Amino acid sequence: MFGSLHRHARRSFPVILIGLLAAGVVTATPATAAPLALTQHVNPFIGTDNSNSPNPVPGGAGGSTYPGAVVPFGMVQFSPDTPTASPSGYRYSDTSIQEFSLTHFNGAGCANNEDLGILPVTGNLATSPGTNWTGYAAGYTKASESASPGYYKNRLDTYNTGVELSATKRTGFMRLTYPSTPTARVLINSSRSATGNRTGSIAINGSQLTGTFTGGGFCGSSKTYQLFYAIQFDRAPTGFGTWLGGTVNAGSASTSGVNSGGYVTFDTSANPVVQLKVGISYVSVAGAQANLAAENAGFDFPGVRTAADTAWNDVLNRVQATGGSAADLQKFYTALYHVFQNPNIASDVNGQYRGFDQTVRTASHTVYQNYSGWDIYRSWASLIGLLAPAEASDIAKSMVLDGQQGGLLPKWSHNSNEHFVMTGDPGPIIVSSLYAFGVRGFDTAAALTLMDKSSNGGTTQGQTIRGRQAGYLSRHYVTEDPSDSLEYSSSDFAIAQFAKAVGDTAKYNTYMTRAQWWANVYNPESGYVQKRNADGSWAWPVSPASPSGYTEGNASQYTWMVPYNFGSLINLMGGPKTAVQRLDHHFTQLNGGLSLPYFYIGNEPEHGVPWAYHYAAYPQGTSAAVRRVMTESFTTAAGGLPGNDDLGATSAWYVWSAMGLYPPTPGSDVLALHGPLFPSVTITRPGGTVQINASGAGPTAQYVQGFNRNGVSTTRSWLRYGDISGSATLNFTMGSSPSAWGTNAADVPPSYNDGFTPPPAAPALGTNLALGKPATASAPCNAAEAAAKAFDGSLSGKWCSLAAGTKFLQVDLGSAQNVGSFVLKHAGLGGESTGLNTGAYTVQTSVDGTNWTTVVDVSSVRSSRSYHPITQRQARYVRLNVTTPTNNGNTAARIYEFEVYASS
Repeated sequence: MFGSLHRHARRSFPVILIGLLAAGVVTATPATAAPLALTQHVNPFIGTDNSNSPNPVPGGAGGSTYPGAVVPFGMVQFSPDTPTASPSGYRYSDTSIQEFSLTHFNGAGCANNEDLGILPVTGNLATSPGTNWTGYAAGYTKASESASPGYYKNRLDTYNTGVELSATKRTGFMRLTYPSTPTARVLINSSRSATGNRTGSIAINGSQLTGTFTGGGFCGSSKTYQLFYAIQFDRAPTGFGTWLGGTVNAGSASTSGVNSGGYVTFDTSANPVVQLKVGISYVSVAGAQANLAAENAGFDFPGVRTAADTAWNDVLNRVQATGGSAADLQKFYTALYHVFQNPNIASDVNGQYRGFDQTVRTASHTVYQNYSGWDIYRSWASLIGLLAPAEASDIAKSMVLDGQQGGLLPKWSHNSNEHFVMTGDPGPIIVSSLYAFGVRGFDTAAALTLMDKSSNGGTTQGQTIRGRQAGYLSRHYVTEDPSDSLEYSSSDFAIAQFAKAVGDTAKYNTYMTRAQWWANVYNPESGYVQKRNADGSWAWPVSPASPSGYTEGNASQYTWMVPYNFGSLINLMGGPKTAVQRLDHHFTQLNGGLSLPYFYIGNEPEHGVPWAYHYAAYPQGTSAAVRRVMTESFTTAAGGLPGNDDLGATSAWYVWSAMGLYPPTPGSDVLALHGPLFPSVTITRPGGTVQINASGAGPTAQYVQGFNRNGVSTTRSWLRYGDISGSATLNFTMGSSPSAWGTNAADVPPSYNDGFTPPPAAPALGTNLALGKPATASAPCNAAEAAAKAFDGSLSGKWCSLAAGTKFLQVDLGSAQNVGSFVLKHAGLGGESTGLNTGAYTVQTSVDGTNWTTVVDVSSVRSSRSYHPITQRQARYVRLNVTTPTNNGNTAARIYEFEVYASS
C-alpha cells in the first residue's frame, strides 16, 4: 500500500453524448448498446479523506484520490493541492489551496508528484514565493467547490477568483475569473513538489512560458526525473517577473535554480477572464509545445471540457450497470473512473518517450508508465485486460520495453525510474494476468525471458527486484519475512502459467515446483503462515494479530494469501469446516488494519480472501462477506474508500464485486462467481458483449440461487476467461437466503497442485454431535466465556476458566452415540497468541456420567487445532480435563471449540 506504503454534493456537468472529441482524449470501442449518460454518476471526491480503519498502514488512512481534471490514462492530472493532504495532494476536509499542480497519483501511499504548481493571486508580492509559497495559499468554502470527470471548479475566497480546470491527455487547461484589478497574477512554481524543492527553470516570452521541472523522490528515493512544460495564455500579460530564493525580480524574463519560479500579471478591469493551457513532456520543451499544439490548439475551454466528459462517458459505457440505487451507481462508476486513471501515458504525440535507460526513444504505440505493481497485480490487471484490451496491449508492450531497457519488468515505477517500493516480484503477475485475460500483441518471448531473468540474478537500473532470491532458492522459503516468501511463490505461479500458455513446458515445471514452496512457510502446528528460521525451526509463539515480520499485514491476514492452492491450504487447516469457521472469525471486522486478527479490505494482500469460501464449497460465505464490504467499507462520502486506491487497485475490487465475479487467482484465467449487485450489467468489448443478468438482485439479495451460462445451468461456482472472451450471457438468480448452489466438492474453483505432492484430504468427519448441546464446566473467567461457547460452532467466543487445579469442560450428547473422534480448537485459532494454546489434557467418555474412560491423553503440545481419532465407542458424555492450560505459563484454560464426531 505504499504504493500502497483514503462528498460533497457534486455539481455535475450535463453529459453531451455527441460533441467534440479533442485530440488527446481516449475513445472507446464502438458499443453495441446505446450509450448511457454515466459521468453523472461519478463523484471525484470519493476517497479524498480518511476511512475508518483503526490502524492503517502508514499513508493508508484514506483513499488518497484527487478530484482534479484528468482523462483516461492521462499524462496530466490537473488538481488542487491542500495543506494536510499528503500523500495524495488533496484532502477534502482542508479548506485552503496551496496550488493547482499538473501531476498526481490516484491513491499512492507515499508523497508524490504535485509537479509544477500554478496559483492565481491578486495584489503585490510582499514576500518571495520562493521562500514563502504556502503564505499565498487561498481559503475557500466547500459550497464553491465541484468536480466531475475532466472538470474541477472552485472559488478562491482570499483572491475573489474563480478557478476552472480541464484536461486532455497531455495538457491541462485553466480558466480564471478574477475581480476587476490591475494586479491579477498567475504564479508558476518551477521548483516545489510534494517531495521537496529542486532545481527548475522558467522563461517568459510574452504570452508563452516554458521551462523545466525536477520531480522525484517517491517513497524516499533519491531518483529524480525532468518534466518539461509549455504554458500559453490567451492574451499578453501586462507585466511579469521571476523569483529565486528570497528575491523577486520584477521584469525578469528567466531564472533557474532551486526555489525558482515566475509570474505574469494581467489587468482584468475590462475582461475578468484569463485562460492558460499547459502542455507537459518528459522528453523536451519542444515535445511539450507539440503536445499542446496537437491536443489543445485553441482556447475553447467548453470544448475541451465537453471532450473530456465524452471521453470518460465512452470509457464508462464499456460497462453498463442498470437497476441499482443512486448510491450504488455512484460507488460503481466512481470506482470504474478511478480504475482508468493509471498507468499514465508517457509518450508524446510524436511517439517520443524517455525509456528506463534514460534515453529518449520513439515508439509506434502509446507508451505507458507508473505501475503500483504490488497493488495492481491482484485484480486490476485482469480487469483492465477484460475492459480495455487495446490499451492493455500497449501497457504490456510498455512493461516489456521497461524490462528490455532497464533490465527487468517494472516493480513499482514512477515515470522512467524503478523505485523498488514494496516487496515481491509483481511484474510477472501483471503480465501473466493480462495475457490470461486475452491481452495479446506484445512480445511474449521477451516477457518470459525477463520473468526468468528476475529469478536468476537479474537487475534493473542496477538493483535486484528479488533481493532474497538466493535464500529462497537454497531453503525453498524466505526466512526474513514469510509474506516475502508468499510473494515470490505467487510470482513463480504466474510465471509458470505464462510459460505454459506460450508453450515452454520446462519453465512451467520449474516455476510450478517453486510456486508450491508456499507450503514451507505454513506451520501446521500453529495453523498460520509464519516466520521460519534458517535451520528449519519455527519462531514461537505466533501472535496472529501482530504485524511484526510481515509486510503491511499480520499472520491472520497473510495465511490466506495462497490463492492458487486454497484446496491444499484448506486441507492443511483441517478441512472445509475449519476453514469456514476461521473465515467467519476473520470477517468479524472488515477493515481491521494491521494489528487485529481480522480482514483488512484497506490493503491489497487480503483483497481475494472473501473468495476462499468458494474453495471450501461455501459460496454463501463469499456472497455475504463481499456484500458487507461493499455496503459498509465503500461509501459515497469523502472517506468512502477503505484504504489507498493504489492506482486503481482498491476500486478494481469494487468493480469486480459489483459485477458478481472476481479473479481470485492472479496470473490465471479463473473467475469466481458470487452474484452481482445490479439486475443487469452489460460489458462491451471488441470481441463481443458479455451480458450479466441477475433475477431478483438487490441490496438484500446477495446469495446465488442458480446460475446458467448461455442457457446451460451449472452448480459450478466459477468460470474461465475463455467462457466470456467472446459474447456470453450469464444468468444469475439471486435471493436473500443461502442456497445449495456451489456447495458440492466438485463445484469449487481449481487449485493447482502440479509441482508437489499435495497434503492428503482432510477427513470428512460429518456432523458435530456436540454442537449446541448442554454443557458444564469449571467456573468461567467471566459470564461471557461459559461452557456453551465451546459448543456453538463458532470461533467468535471461547470457554475460559481460571479454576484451581484441573479444569474440566463437559458436554451431554443427549443419548448414547457412536463417538470416533474429537477436534479441539485452541487460542491460536481465535486470534490469540499460540503461546496460549492448551499444553496438556485428557479426553474422557462415559455412557452414564459416572464411569469414565480416558481415550485421549496428551502433554507437551502447543497446536492451535488438535484432531484425535479413536476406536469408535459408545458415549453420551464427553469430558475434557485440562491439566496444563497453556504452553507459556498462563493459568487460564481456553477452548474455542470442542467438537465430537462419530467418524474418524
